[in-house]
Amino acid sequence: MASVDKPTQQPRGRGSAVWLYFKDVEGKENSAACLACKKEVLRNTGSTGSMRRHIESCHPIQFKELLNTEADRAKPKCKDGPQPLKQQKLSTMFAQANAQEWSDSHPRSVAIDRKILRFIVLDSQPFSVVEGEGFRDLLKEACPQYRLKSTRFYHDKLETLYEEIKLQVQDEIDRLRDFGFTCDLWSDGQLALMSFTIHSITPDFERKQLLLCVKPFTDAHTGLNISAVFSTTLGEWGIGLEQVSLLLRDGASNMKLAGELLKVPSAHCAAHKLNLVVKDSISGHRGLKTILDKARSIVGHFHHSVTAQANLKTLQLQLKLPTHSLVQDVDTRWNSTLAMLRRINEQEEAFSVYRTRHRPIEILTDNESDVSKKAVKLLEIFEVFTLEVSRETASISCILPMVKVSLEHLQQVDCFGITYLRDDLVKGLTQRFSDEKKSHHHIVATMLDPRFRLDFFDEEQRNFAKAELVKAMNEILRETSLPTVDGDTAIDEDLSDVSIETEPQTESQPQQLSMSALFEKSSTSSAAAATLRDLSRAGTLLPVSNRGNAMDKLARSIQFIAVIAD
Repeated sequence: MASVDKPTQQPRGRGSAVWLYFKDVEGKENSAACLACKKEVLRNTGSTGSMRRHIESCHPIQFKELLNTEADRAKPKCKDGPQPLKQQKLSTMFAQANAQEWSDSHPRSVAIDRKILRFIVLDSQPFSVVEGEGFRDLLKEACPQYRLKSTRFYHDKLETLYEEIKLQVQDEIDRLRDFGFTCDLWSDGQLALMSFTIHSITPDFERKQLLLCVKPFTDAHTGLNISAVFSTTLGEWGIGLEQVSLLLRDGASNMKLAGELLKVPSAHCAAHKLNLVVKDSISGHRGLKTILDKARSIVGHFHHSVTAQANLKTLQLQLKLPTHSLVQDVDTRWNSTLAMLRRINEQEEAFSVYRTRHRPIEILTDNESDVSKKAVKLLEIFEVFTLEVSRETASISCILPMVKVSLEHLQQVDCFGITYLRDDLVKGLTQRFSDEKKSHHHIVATMLDPRFRLDFFDEEQRNFAKAELVKAMNEILRETSLPTVDGDTAIDEDLSDVSIETEPQTESQPQQLSMSALFEKSSTSSAAAATLRDLSRAGTLLPVSNRGNAMDKLARSIQFIAVIAD
C-alpha cells in the first residue's frame, strides 16, 4: 500500500487536517491531488468531504493518522490556565470507533466467525478459502473492524460448532417417537460414504427432516456390514430399532438384506425405481439406442469446439430458434436423456443448416426425428412422476395414483413405430411397483390423502384399504382407552355418522360418537400427540425417496378419515 510522509505544515487557509494529505491542482479550483496515490479528487468549494472519503477508503494508514491528528487538535491547550474543551464532531467520534479493531471475543466478531463457518459448510468450501486475496479484500471492505483468523482457527472452531449442533439435534430426536429413515451408500472408487437421514413429526405436528451423518464406509459392502453400521448409528443417537417405522433404500441386494437383518420394514426408493424402468426400456430399444448415440455425438461436437458453438448461436439467431445450449445426458439420471432429446428436437433445423454451411455432422434422419419426438412424448409422464416424488413435501401417498395415471398416459400417446418401447415401459412400471399395490403403508397413506382418497383404487383395493384403516384406528383407540369400531360399519358412505357403541354407563342407551367428535376429543386430550403420532406407524408418515419428506401433518389426516367415501 502506498504511503506518504505527512507534511510538516498545512497549506495556508486550509483549516481541515485532511489537507495534510492533499494539494491543490494547478488550474483546477474544484480538484485536489492525493499525495499518496496522486489521484485527483473532485470537491465542492469549501468542502473536504470527498477528500476525506478517499483517504478512508483507499489509504487506511493515513486515515488513522488523520483521526489521531484531529483528536490531538480537539484536546484543550493549556497556556495561561485551563482552556475550554473543544467539542468533537460526531462524525469524528464514530469514525474513530469504527476504525478500532474488534477483539476476538467481541459479539460481532464471534457472530462473523459463525457466518464464515456456515459459508464454508453450506457451499462446500475448503478452509483455505479464508486465505484467498479476494475473500480477505471482501471482508476488509465490508467490515474493517473484523480480524480474519487463520485456517486452523476455523477448522478447530468447526469441530466445536459441530458438537454444539449435535446436542441440539439430539434434543430434537429425544422429543420424537417414530422415524422413517433414508439410507444411501455410494463411492467414487477411492472413498465410500454412507448417509443417514431421519423423517418424523414433532409433538406440535411439524414435519422434521434431519441429516444425522455422512460417514466413511471402509468395510466390504455386504448386507451384514451395512446393517451393523446402521445399528451402530442408531445407538449413537439413542434410537431403538422398534422406533424405525421404515427404512428407505435403493434396490441393491445388499441394502435389501440389511433391512431384513435389522428386521425393520424397508422399501425401494420410488425415484430409483423410475430410473430403472426408463433405462431398462430404452436399452432394449435398438432404434432408440441408435438415435441416442447420434444425439450424444452431436452434443459432443459442439461441446468440444468454441467455433462450433459460436456458429450454432449465430444460426439460432438467424432462424429465430431458442438460444439454448445443448444438454449431455448422464448415465445415472434418465431425465438428462429426456432433456438431451428435447434439445436435439428443438434445434434440428439449425443442425441441418450447420451441416451445409460449416461441417458435415451426422444428424437424425426424418424417421429418427419422428421416433425421437414420440419417445419424448412417452417419457414426459415419467418426468412428472420423478419430479413429484422428489419434492421436499413428497409423500408415499402419491405413488399409487401416479402409477395409475402413468399407465393411462402411456396407452393414450401416439406411439406408432415405437410400440415396443411403450410396451416395455408399461411392463417395467407394472412389475417394479407391484409391491406398492399390496403395501399397507402405501394404501393407507393414499386413502388418507384428501387429494386421492379411494378414487385410484379398484374394488379389491378399496375393501383392503377400508380393512387396513379400521385396523389402524382400532390400534389407536385401544391405546387411548376409547371404544373400538366394527369393521363392517366403520367405513360407509359417510364416516362422519359412524356410530360407536360403548358399554352402558347409567342407562342402557348406546353412546353416539362421530369421527369429528373423536378428533376433537383427541386434539384436546393429553393423548393427542400419541394418538396422531401412532398413525405414522400405520404408514401415513414415511419418506418417498432419498430426497423425500413425510406426509402432511397427521392432524389433517385424521380429519379426512371422516370424508373417505366410495
